[in-house]
Amino acid sequence: MKDFLTGTALMMDLVIIAVVALVLYVNIVITPLTIDTITSGEALRNIGIFVQGYFPDVSGAQPFFEGMKKVIAVVTVLLTAGIFWLSFRTKEIHHKEEKKYEPIDVEEIEAKEKMVQWQVVLNHANAENPAEWKLAILEADNMLDEILESEGYRGDSIGEKLKAMDPTDLLSYSDAWEAHKVRNQIAHEGAATMDFSKKTARDTIGKFEKVFRELGYI
Repeated sequence: MKDFLTGTALMMDLVIIAVVALVLYVNIVITPLTIDTITSGEALRNIGIFVQGYFPDVSGAQPFFEGMKKVIAVVTVLLTAGIFWLSFRTKEIHHKEEKKYEPIDVEEIEAKEKMVQWQVVLNHANAENPAEWKLAILEADNMLDEILESEGYRGDSIGEKLKAMDPTDLLSYSDAWEAHKVRNQIAHEGAATMDFSKKTARDTIGKFEKVFRELGYI
């Protein structure tokens, strides 16, 4: 498909070059091509005289060229329109090709992925099932882990990554710790047995949200 489009664009370029060359030849060698000379018929008369120069023995050539004026005028209009159309189509094809093969914006893709992850968290948090509230916090904590990693903080756990961070670098630093501690409670005490309220779930998700927004991920 790419080869076909490239071949089509090349053909259009050649047609445009040929038409432009013909127009330039007529304009330089035969007669100036301006709006005035075309609308007044002067350009057509001069073209007719030029062509007649190659047929000096044909006495009936003049009526023929007079009758061809309208045809030549129509052809001139069509050629002009064709130049514009071919130019437009060529630019359109080139634009599509550039768009198709332009570099992928990795940061934009990652941002969209984070928004999808966050929407999953919110869906769980807005459910009426306590098990889903806990799942929302576990998912949000996974997001926090990935974000801290992408920000350059290293460690085997989120706790180690948070300790590697300067608390003054993040206004919501304490929120990150408190939200992570709730996650640890769920993981250590068991999601099924831990007493857990919807308010606790929403407060915890709110703390994760503050961190993600400050870091620019949602």
